[in-house]
This record gives sequence, C-alpha cells and structure tokens, in this order.
Amino acid sequence: MEPSERWLLRVEDDVLVVEFPHGTGLSPADGETLLDRWRSAATRDAVDAVVIVVRTSRPCSDAGRRALRESAQIAVARGVDRFAVVGQRSKRRYLKRTIDVEGVDTEAFNDDDAALRWAKCPPAAASSVETSS
Repeated sequence: MEPSERWLLRVEDDVLVVEFPHGTGLSPADGETLLDRWRSAATRDAVDAVVIVVRTSRPCSDAGRRALRESAQIAVARGVDRFAVVGQRSKRRYLKRTIDVEGVDTEAFNDDDAALRWAKCPPAAASSVETSS
C-alpha cells in the first residue's frame, strides 16, 4: 500500500484499489502524483480490475476529474476491463459516468467488500454478482 496525504493505493489479488478518505481533495500536483503511482501499479498483466472507493462528500475538482479520466485510459490501455466504484449515490453515478470508457464494465456499489468481490470475478461470472445502485 502506498499511502499519501490524500489517498491509499494497493493491489489486492490483481485488483487495484484506490481509496479517497473523508475530506480528500486533489490539487493538480496531487493528480499528477496519483497518476504516476497509478501507472506504476497498473502494469500490464498485474491488474485485471480497479475498485475506486470515495468516502469524501467534497465535490470533485477539475484536477480530480482529469486524473480519473486519465487513470481510466491508462488502465484500459493496460488490459483492465472492470471498474467498481463505491461511494454515496451521487458520487457513484458521477464516477460511473466519468469512467465510461468503451469496452469497460463499470458497476456502482454501496459496499467495499461487494465491489472487491465483483472486481475479482472473471467477466462472465461478474454479471451474476448483485450490485447496489
């Protein structure tokens, strides 16, 4: 796990988990640092899926939106085909729309554990996992 002042990033069973705790905000410099760590962690064949956990209720900054879009593009280029997003209902919808990349299955969850279980499932089995929108 690579903690920073603003997020936690870890790889668990071929799933990249990025957690944004309460009060998290991303400046442009924070976004660049996060993208650098994302590039290092999301190497080809090391990560099959991504779980993004957003516990903050703060609005997403322009830097945060840009980092999210770029991180999705990086992940897809490296073979990721599933994104799970966890957060408050409005955050989940926003993140799901922002990550909307062709060829990527994106699901929204209320619960970290359910999101991680879904992300670890092969794509054919993942469709049978119940989600909470």
